[in-house]
Amino acid sequence: MKSKLLILLLSMVVALPGYAQVSSGKSQSKKISFKREQTGNIHALPDLIIKEEKFVDENKNKIINANESCNISFIVENIGKGVAQNVKVRATLKSNENPGVVFDEIIELGDMPGETENEVLVPIQGKIISNDGYIEFIIEVLEARGFDAFPLEFKIETRKFSEPMIVVADAVFSTEDGGTIKLNYPINLKILVQNVGAGDASDVRVKFELPGADCIFLGDLDMFDFDYLYSGETKELDFLFTATRRFTDSEIPVMVEISESFNKYAKDTLLNVGLEESLIAKNQVVITGSTSDFSNIEMASLTSDVDKNIPVVFTSKPFRYALIIGNEDYSRYQRGLNTESDVEYARNDASVFKEYAMKMMGLEEKNLFYLTDATAGEMEQKIDLISKLATKTGGEAEIIFFYAGHGLPDEVSKEPFIIPVDVSGTNLNSAIKLADIYKKFSETGAQRVTVFLDACFSGGGRDAGLLTVRGVKVKPKNEMISGNMVVFSASSGEQSSLPYKDEQHGMFTYFLLKKLQETKGNVSYGDIAISVKDKVSIESLRINNKEQDPSVQVSINVADTWEDWKLN
Repeated sequence: MKSKLLILLLSMVVALPGYAQVSSGKSQSKKISFKREQTGNIHALPDLIIKEEKFVDENKNKIINANESCNISFIVENIGKGVAQNVKVRATLKSNENPGVVFDEIIELGDMPGETENEVLVPIQGKIISNDGYIEFIIEVLEARGFDAFPLEFKIETRKFSEPMIVVADAVFSTEDGGTIKLNYPINLKILVQNVGAGDASDVRVKFELPGADCIFLGDLDMFDFDYLYSGETKELDFLFTATRRFTDSEIPVMVEISESFNKYAKDTLLNVGLEESLIAKNQVVITGSTSDFSNIEMASLTSDVDKNIPVVFTSKPFRYALIIGNEDYSRYQRGLNTESDVEYARNDASVFKEYAMKMMGLEEKNLFYLTDATAGEMEQKIDLISKLATKTGGEAEIIFFYAGHGLPDEVSKEPFIIPVDVSGTNLNSAIKLADIYKKFSETGAQRVTVFLDACFSGGGRDAGLLTVRGVKVKPKNEMISGNMVVFSASSGEQSSLPYKDEQHGMFTYFLLKKLQETKGNVSYGDIAISVKDKVSIESLRINNKEQDPSVQVSINVADTWEDWKLN
């Protein structure tokens, strides 16, 4: 009985955790310590993240349009030490509603070792039956054992199919000497091709044909291709040709054939120019053929290139405020002034700058204030209003102030003033001091204040300016600015701010808008300053035979940061 009890006790001891029985000729117990296999402090585990996510679409309007190919791109990274097993990307919709798009639902990535990454594209195709609205994607990165990444959500606007319509909106025949159309002499045809439909067009082709047997193409190109022509967008094309002396008809025909991806939303146009026809100022418009039936798109014309193809940036700046003023017609408001005292193209400067502000700078219509030929009372009221609005939002606010018109200095103090249309150059009591404007804007606490002045403050102006009134030229003093302010001025010292007649703008405004157009607003203030100064300084000498050197003035608060600011 005792021996059985002893055997039972021994077996219980052997079974205790941390003990094992070993044989060495006789029974004995030995304590063995079991430890976990360790790498560092814990087992090596994967850790998946999603980063650098973005939406990419063909026409870059950040919308899934009908019949458009797009994708969501991102990087899946394993920031852990362990291997992520059988990784896959799953794309689903937040709602079950059919949004009229198709996409890849599963993308296999396989095993991902620690500290590696994969770039992922989720293709999306807008169907022709897409509707206006939004689509919400949920992007999941799944690992076989459950080591998933946090999911990513994307909300993207969708747009139903809208018909484009490509037409010849305007056309101009010209000769090298501006004379008459003659056989055996070069003729240039300049046309504006415009999409006047509500939808964007893709794979656009414009081809020039000369139906006359004795007409000859002289230029480098007779066919032009464009990947996209957005709604309202125009393209300016030149076609050089001539008719030989064998040509017997009275008019020379040119056929403009236009096609796009659907082969149904474009109109061919036949243009004719008559032999011995006199071309007035090299700019006679002759269009024969169909015009657009669409009334919601403004037909383009052969005006300045910066007035057309204004970049559209789909962003909104709810705390950005703008005051835009173009003072041109001084002679109408003041007796004794002739039209030479008017500021040529100032209204156009302000009007087109307004379009850039709305389309490219994110201005909401309720926050944009626009005046042309403004009186002293109107200008003071709007300056006060925009200052109060910016004060209400303080550190989030941004102010943009654009002025084209006359400026004058006080002959004694040399303080610069901007001049309302109803204020005489001989009496500045009701004129508006630049220093007062700067003070009001800086006291708002706005995080950014940007001022554009297409005016000079020496007493000169575009052409004669108010020199006809004052007969004096004064070098104005530079007003000190404070707060977070940058001031772009059209000229320096005693210089005048001059027009660019061919482009129907002030020289400064034209090259400012041109830089914004070329870069779609994705340009720093520093680059704007360099580009505008270089262009205006050279072209003013070339075109106006006068020096005009734009300048930039910066408050001390932003001296180290202003060059990186952007308008979009």
